[in-house]
Amino acid sequence: MLAKNTQTVRSLAPRKDGRRSLLLYLNSDVIKALKRQALEQERHAYEIAEEAIAAWLNHDAQSASKNRKA
Repeated sequence: MLAKNTQTVRSLAPRKDGRRSLLLYLNSDVIKALKRQALEQERHAYEIAEEAIAAWLNHDAQSASKNRKA
C-alpha cells in the first residue's frame, strides 16, 4: 500500500499551458531513444511522451469498452 504524501510540492510558477510535472523512472535506452526522436523531429520529448501516453490510454479505454459490450 502506498503511504499518503502529506507534503505538496509546488513549482515556482504555474505553466501557462496548464501542464503539471510528473516524475517517471524509465529504462535508459527508452530515454535515449525518446531524446533522439525529439531531436530528429525538432520537438520536445514531453510532447512525444504525452502523445504516446494519450494514444495508449485511448486504446486501453476502447479495449475496455469493447470488453464491456461483449
